[in-house]
Amino acid sequence: MLEKPFAVTFDCYGTLVDWEAGITEFLEQVFRERHIKANIAEVLRVREGLDFELVQGAYRSYREILALSLRGAFTQSGIEYNENDGKRLAESVPDWPVFEETKPALERLAKHSRLVIISNIDRDIIEKTKVKIGVDFDLIITAEEARAYKPSTKPFELTLQKLDCGPQNILHVSSGFRYDIPPASRLGFRTAWVNRKHEIKPIGVQADHEFESLTELAQFVESLANK
Repeated sequence: MLEKPFAVTFDCYGTLVDWEAGITEFLEQVFRERHIKANIAEVLRVREGLDFELVQGAYRSYREILALSLRGAFTQSGIEYNENDGKRLAESVPDWPVFEETKPALERLAKHSRLVIISNIDRDIIEKTKVKIGVDFDLIITAEEARAYKPSTKPFELTLQKLDCGPQNILHVSSGFRYDIPPASRLGFRTAWVNRKHEIKPIGVQADHEFESLTELAQFVESLANK
């Protein structure tokens, strides 16, 4: 029988924070300022692909990765890149919107499990985001501490060390399937995919659970706690 998790760990940007809305608003502002006409969805698609490649290379700060991936996306899209663009993007992250359901769901979950973030981000950035979320977390693990980014297992291994519990007692939650679900699954974490956009399930590794929202996740954990 499934038991309630000792800890629920979360990807942050994309799962708790609306990454897509935040970065889209940033690009819209930049393009308005420079009177640039471009396909924002395509720029974002290219940047995401570059990001996924960069995080699997040698460790560097996420500020650097944001700048490099944005530069590459602009270059491939025929858009002039200014050196200040990457800095502005990183500085905009703490202002990105939190999903409306995030705080209520986390408050419900906190009654039953420890709350943890495992994020591909720099510590100083997520400290500002934490204030915007408005919920106390028991632990925050960043790529900066792990010296590696998801999909490496290192951030998850560091989480296990800090929590001092078995992976079977942790439920890891993410909307970013390829960054989170495979490495967490390899280490034995229970996994939950928040599939807000009803995306097609990737072939291969499967999440243990799939939810349309964090509200559904909270209901699931509550049902385990009440058994």
